[in-house]
Amino acid sequence: MEVSAKVREPTDRIGREVLFENGRVRVWDMPLAPGESSDFHHHVHDYLFIYVVDSRLEINVPGESPVVREFAQGFVQVNVVGVDGLTHQIKNVGTTAHRQILVEFLGPSASTTPLPPETNGRAH
Repeated sequence: MEVSAKVREPTDRIGREVLFENGRVRVWDMPLAPGESSDFHHHVHDYLFIYVVDSRLEINVPGESPVVREFAQGFVQVNVVGVDGLTHQIKNVGTTAHRQILVEFLGPSASTTPLPPETNGRAH
């Protein structure tokens, strides 16, 4: 397996468009066409995301081998990132458009260290 090599300085722009923001949450839309990648981005807030459609994605974390996973429409995952946050990138390696809605919980993380992700189990 090949380990992710070139990582640009990660951005704090998590998705493509902010749909809503108040003092407690920021809601992002993140569509990706087949073959399209997000920028490497850094999560400083705990967050959850919902996949609006079935998706096949490659997840890239700096210093780790890329992982390809398939997810069913309605897949939900909650991430507690800890004080150091989480940097990664996703790439749509499927044949159809990917879309997810991501909700950041503004403010400090619920934990000083990252916690294992919690999901509703709708991954293949």
